[in-house]
Amino acid sequence: MRLSHNLASMNVYRSYSKALEKQSGALDRISSGNKLNRAVDNPNALAQSEKMRIQIRGMQMAQRNMQDGMSMLQTAEGGLDGMTSMLQRMRELTVQAGSGTNTEEDKKVIQSEIDQMVQGIDSLADGTEFNGVKLLKIDAGDTKTVLDMATGANVDEKIQINRFNLTSGGDLKLIDDVTGKSNVDVTTSAGVGKVLETLDNAINTALSIRSEYGALENRFESSVKGSNEITEKLISADGSLREADIAEEMMEFAKGNILIEAGNAMMVQSNKFPQDILRILDRR
Repeated sequence: MRLSHNLASMNVYRSYSKALEKQSGALDRISSGNKLNRAVDNPNALAQSEKMRIQIRGMQMAQRNMQDGMSMLQTAEGGLDGMTSMLQRMRELTVQAGSGTNTEEDKKVIQSEIDQMVQGIDSLADGTEFNGVKLLKIDAGDTKTVLDMATGANVDEKIQINRFNLTSGGDLKLIDDVTGKSNVDVTTSAGVGKVLETLDNAINTALSIRSEYGALENRFESSVKGSNEITEKLISADGSLREADIAEEMMEFAKGNILIEAGNAMMVQSNKFPQDILRILDRR
C-alpha cells in the first residue's frame, strides 16, 4: 500500500478520460451532422470527400451552363422562326410577281414589300442575342464563330455551338456582298426564276441551321438529365463518407454517459484507498 501513487485511482481516471474524449467526439459529430470535421478524423476519407465535392460543384455549374445554352438556343430558334416566315413570304411575293397580269407598278409595290422583308431579316439577325451574344449575326472583325459550353467538371467536356451570319449579305445571300446589289429583284420577269432559286437556297440554309440548333438543344437536355443522375450518385457517395449516422452517434453518446458516471463513482471509491493507511497507523 503506497501513499504517493494511488494506481487504482489513476487507472480509473485514465479510463474516465478516454470515455470523456469519445463522448466529446460523438457530441461533435451529432452537433455538426458530419463524422469528418477535421483531417485527423480520417485523412483518406476526407481527401476522397473533398475530391467528390469538387466534382459535384463542377457538375452543378456545368448544368447551369447547359441550361443557359438551351435558353440561348431557344432564343435563336425564335429568331430563325421569324426569318423563315419572312423568307416564305418573300417567296410567295416572288411567285406573285411572276404573274403576267402584273403591271410594272404592281411589281414595284411587290418589290417594296420584299425590300422591307430583307431589312426585317437584318434587324432580326441583329436583335437576336442572349446576354449580349449574337448567334445569327457575326459583326465585322468578330472572328469567334464557335461558342464552347462546358458540360462537365473536367477538361474538354464541352459542346460547341456554331454561330452564323444570317444577314441579307451573309449566309442567306439575299444581297451580293461584292456589288451590294439585291439578289431578290422581281421587277423584271427574267429575274423571277433566279430570285426563287436564291430564296429556296436561303430557306434551306435557315432550316438547316434551325435543325442543327434543335439537335443541340436535345443534346443539352439529355446531358442535363445524365449529369443530374451522376451528381445524385456522387452526393450519395459523399454523404456515406462524410455524414454521421446520428442514431449510432447517440448510442455512443449514451454509452459515454454511463462510463463517465461509472468512472466518477469509481474514482470516489479509489480515492478512499489511501485512508486505509490511517487505519494501519491507528492500530499501531
